[in-house]
Amino acid sequence: MRRLSRNRKAVSSVIGTILMILVVVVGMSMAFGYFVNFVKDYQAGRGASVMELVSIEDVWFKNVNGAGNSTIYDTVEMWLYNCGKVDVKVSTLYKDGQSVGFNSIEIPVGGHVNMAINMITYAGVTYHFKLVTERGSAFEGDYTPPTTLN
Repeated sequence: MRRLSRNRKAVSSVIGTILMILVVVVGMSMAFGYFVNFVKDYQAGRGASVMELVSIEDVWFKNVNGAGNSTIYDTVEMWLYNCGKVDVKVSTLYKDGQSVGFNSIEIPVGGHVNMAINMITYAGVTYHFKLVTERGSAFEGDYTPPTTLN
């Protein structure tokens, strides 16, 4: 009988070892599943969007075509700087929530780009501009044309 009681302690340590192995296997399976999805997102380009950073350095409102009215501007120039870690392709521009048609523009890492867009704006009215990249990052700001023409 004494030998049987010694085996009871061995049974609990075996069960404890099996439970620890089970916990480690389940934990590693969950970590592996997360890692696989993270790699798929990164390869698809969605993971690289966190490394995008575009700065709207300056916005100029110009009357290039000479509309004749001192309160109407027909061109908006945006100076953009890519201070992120990956090249950026700006695919969409919104003015006050409405999409503005323009050709997509690529900005290399550390590159400056002057983007001129033909659109009508009025002096003294604040406009909300939003740039959206191919990867889905958005960069936005509010800008007001001056009351005198440049």
